[in-house]
Amino acid sequence: MKEHTLILLLFLVISIAIMGLFLVIFQSSKIENETGMQNPKKKRFFFFIILASILLVLLSITIPKSPYFQYADNSPAKVVYIAAQQYVFLSSFQAITLDNINTEAIEVPANEVIEFRVTSLDVNHGFAIYNDKAELVTQTQAMPGYINKLRWKFTEPGKYNILCLEFCGGGHSFMRSSFTVK
Repeated sequence: MKEHTLILLLFLVISIAIMGLFLVIFQSSKIENETGMQNPKKKRFFFFIILASILLVLLSITIPKSPYFQYADNSPAKVVYIAAQQYVFLSSFQAITLDNINTEAIEVPANEVIEFRVTSLDVNHGFAIYNDKAELVTQTQAMPGYINKLRWKFTEPGKYNILCLEFCGGGHSFMRSSFTVK
């Protein structure tokens, strides 16, 4: 949780610095004695304030719903290891490495927080979980050399499909897996 919070705060600080730099450049770009619009700097300033306000409102609505924060304080009932490799998802309750490619049928409990530890053994892949109605439930990236932790609570039992969301080659459309929530 702390790692994601630090990354988010760093992103927000950098965004605010970029907006401030944009404002300074924007204000200095107008020639003082140019004829045309009356009080252009004042109008530009108000436009910038309105734009920044809209951005802050949108961020305040969307950031709390981020999956990074939704179940961050809950301990997972199960940890599922996922390793993407062209053109298959390997899944196990044990860590998957190049030396230990052991895959098994995954069954997780409903109404419990499940943590997926997602990585890739070759190239970047998308890791997307779909319900039985083909609706996207949640997703993250599978990247070589990095483990993304995705926590989710499945409220409805059933079969969930895993599909790749990032084009990874000729067999991309066949890259799929599934697990069961009981």
